[in-house]
Amino acid sequence: MRRGHRPGRAGKGYLQVQKIDLPERANWRVTAQEQGFTFADMHGEPYWDESSCYCFSMQEIEERLEDPATELHAMCLEAVAHVLQSEEMLDKLVIPEAHRDYIAHSWHNGDPALYGRFDLAYDGHGPAKMLEYNADTPTSRY
Repeated sequence: MRRGHRPGRAGKGYLQVQKIDLPERANWRVTAQEQGFTFADMHGEPYWDESSCYCFSMQEIEERLEDPATELHAMCLEAVAHVLQSEEMLDKLVIPEAHRDYIAHSWHNGDPALYGRFDLAYDGHGPAKMLEYNADTPTSRY
């Protein structure tokens, strides 16, 4: 039997997600501060946590994480196109009027996105679910 496999639960080709404890990188907080990552802790609680990682099968990554993320990204792009056609939606999202023409120009020119990060919920069963999408925000490029 494969490590972490639970017959009948995870499905053919899938491993049970495994959490692996790790030591933190030496001096990572100092390095992060020097690079401008100033919120390793927020409100007295850890925000960035290096004490563990997760182990997935390749099939799990491709089908339950990458495929849903690709579909979610496409849906987000459709939402942007919709919002840019509506002053009401721009108002509801509190997009500053001073930036709207710049955003629309960039969108219509097809300017590339720099970075996007999904916060996903994944319980090891079925596809990942989106909690939020942070696009072009360099908060965790460190």
